[in-house]
Amino acid sequence: MFEDAVLLKDSDVKEALCRIIGACSTKYHYTAQSCASIVHLIHKYDFVVTHMADAVAGAEKKYGDGSLAMALVREIGRTNPKDYVKDTAGAENVGRFLVELADRIPKLISTNIGILVPHFGGESYKIRNALVAVLGKLIAKAFKDVDVGEASSKSIRLRTKQAMLDILLERCRDVSAYTRSRVLQVWAELCEGHSISIGLWNEVAEVAAGRLEDKSAMVRKSALNLLIMMLQHNPFGPQLRVASFEATLDQYKMKLKELEPSEGAEPSSDTDNFNGDGEVVDSNSETVVKGQQQDSLTDSCLSQSEDAIALQNSSVPDVGNLEQTRALIASLEAGLRFSKCIGATMPTLVQLMASSSATDVENTILLLMRCKQFQIDNSEECLRKMLPLVSPCFFYCEMLYPNQSRCGC
Repeated sequence: MFEDAVLLKDSDVKEALCRIIGACSTKYHYTAQSCASIVHLIHKYDFVVTHMADAVAGAEKKYGDGSLAMALVREIGRTNPKDYVKDTAGAENVGRFLVELADRIPKLISTNIGILVPHFGGESYKIRNALVAVLGKLIAKAFKDVDVGEASSKSIRLRTKQAMLDILLERCRDVSAYTRSRVLQVWAELCEGHSISIGLWNEVAEVAAGRLEDKSAMVRKSALNLLIMMLQHNPFGPQLRVASFEATLDQYKMKLKELEPSEGAEPSSDTDNFNGDGEVVDSNSETVVKGQQQDSLTDSCLSQSEDAIALQNSSVPDVGNLEQTRALIASLEAGLRFSKCIGATMPTLVQLMASSSATDVENTILLLMRCKQFQIDNSEECLRKMLPLVSPCFFYCEMLYPNQSRCGC
């Protein structure tokens, strides 16, 4: 009955079919038979992917039994990667099914993701694309409510999450341009969902900046969009001038030197300022980082030297004890590194505005506008170099439409 697309359009019929499959697979232990039939349907019919994911997730929710989902993941994981190269349509359907499952039952899939990791070495880029999307779903959803009381469980889950993040960073250098582009899109989704820690922020930014020189236009487009998203959701404040960060950082380093003898404590390593997830421990430090940058975006007319002098002459707020000051300094150093990373891309962005690809030019202009909004160094000068792109259109349209105030462009 699942092979009939008309039946599945009826919500009541679909719900009844899903309940039958869930009951047979879990309550009555016909897991192996159901698993074989579901895999066959997924390979053959693309329209059943979402409905099957609903059935599998519904069985896990209703009966508290994830045996069917785990059996399907094991079956997909045991498949020879070469088979997915031969069956491209089936590979795409299987990939979509895994992404749908990860979206519905992320915790269960996260405990079985190791079965699928070997397929990153396969030749099917569609499966690799799907696994990248699965990792993105798991990172965003599977690790939100870790029980603080269970230290061992928390440690295991944090290590699992870190391993997934490492895989995503590694896949940014995949041999397939489709996979490289998909990974950058996943990073953008994680950034938008506030799922990238401060400790990992600059590493992702540097990878995205490096992909601006990728040979594939689709990868360059994804890298530009990722940098736009990172600027929009950056945790360092509304203005990212290097001089502001350096002046504030110098003042807090001086304050740290004053605190160290009075505290009489041994200096701790830099990693003490972060928890196991790479985030700053002290909440006050992030507040102060943003507090020291509460200048309005309209104040960008101030030169960097004037801004640095003003910061040096002003007194910085006291954030508390030695450890809190160290955490704040670590946050400021991360913000300074991010600002320098974005500023270093300006020569590359100027080159991209001369690209033969329209998407390169359009997305580069959008990124430069965002850089100007956050007062990235040299962004205004680079944005002015967009003007020669406007002139040919203007004069051409003036010639075609001399009596109109605005052309059709």
